[in-house]
Amino acid sequence: MSALEPPMKNQVEINRYEFIDALRGFAILMVIFTHTTLIVSPSLPLLRLVASRGVYGVQLFYVVSALTLFLSTDQRRRVEKNPTLNFFIRRFFRIAPLFYLAIFFYTLRFGTGPNYWAPNGIGWLQYLSTVLFLNGWHPEAINAIIPLGWSIAVEMTFYLMIPYLYKILKDKGATLIFIVVSLTLQKILVALYEPFLIQYFPGYLVHRYFDLWLFSQLPIFGLGVLAYQVLRQRERAYDKILGGALTFAALFMFASFLDVSSYQNLIPIYFFYGLAFLTFTLGLYFNPNKILVNPVTRWIGKVSYGLYFVHYPVLLQIKLWFPLDAYFGKTAQFAVYFIAALIISSLVAAITYQFVEVYGMNLGKKIIWKLEH
Repeated sequence: MSALEPPMKNQVEINRYEFIDALRGFAILMVIFTHTTLIVSPSLPLLRLVASRGVYGVQLFYVVSALTLFLSTDQRRRVEKNPTLNFFIRRFFRIAPLFYLAIFFYTLRFGTGPNYWAPNGIGWLQYLSTVLFLNGWHPEAINAIIPLGWSIAVEMTFYLMIPYLYKILKDKGATLIFIVVSLTLQKILVALYEPFLIQYFPGYLVHRYFDLWLFSQLPIFGLGVLAYQVLRQRERAYDKILGGALTFAALFMFASFLDVSSYQNLIPIYFFYGLAFLTFTLGLYFNPNKILVNPVTRWIGKVSYGLYFVHYPVLLQIKLWFPLDAYFGKTAQFAVYFIAALIISSLVAAITYQFVEVYGMNLGKKIIWKLEH
């Protein structure tokens, strides 16, 4: 442990971070689950519906991200001379090395020609904005190079807001106001901005863009901040009954939200799932039971950032390596592809974690140490 790292005060603190790793593990499993349906769609209608909702694993990542960022900010501001500068250094070197490697890899793998997200091809605008994490502000750049690059752009932009949000979101009331204002702001901005963009970009691209850009995701980050407000005000972390009830409620909410089409004109479906993930997060905090929080889910969460980038190319490669017979059954094919992709991607992600992510984090720590001493 670095001298700059605040020590764990007790076992409760350790359990808290273990359950956070597990949550990241569930988030990436959801994402891989839904992307496997793009390779082979299971024949069972219910499985297809559940798998389609796996796309909202990104929102679980965002809830966990806001929670951990506020927790770490709360801790580090007490022990560091330059907490804000250190925060940005730490986040850049955590995210950038593997992200830049992914830009290089995806260019080699998919080229620079026209694609769904860049109908006119990939040029200097897409590369420059992506390298600067600004791709989230342009419809033809947000996902042009890395199909999942939108989420990293949103995350990095949210980092810029953390020092300010930490100062103003002091309690649950302020955080609830932030969530409501964010939901309203998204509606207003889309109403104002969409007619302008539709003149210059394909309609499908504009509609998808507004589902992904920063303002659509701010309420989800707000839910993560709300989780932080609840956690920091609870003296007793472990509560088996409360935790079990919340976990069950989260699973019930996930199932209930499989069909909420009648409400989508008012509240986007990913916000409903954000509510389920908030409940799930609190449930595992109060009761990190071993069925859900265990060495496997925690390890998957630990390498989830690498898994996020490598799993889809791996899925495409698996399809080439093992073109399963149609008579094998699509549901069985789906299961085989999912398990194979998870195993192979995890091995690759373990390598990138050790040699890219850890290297970047250690470099950031060295820079911070020099600034602090």
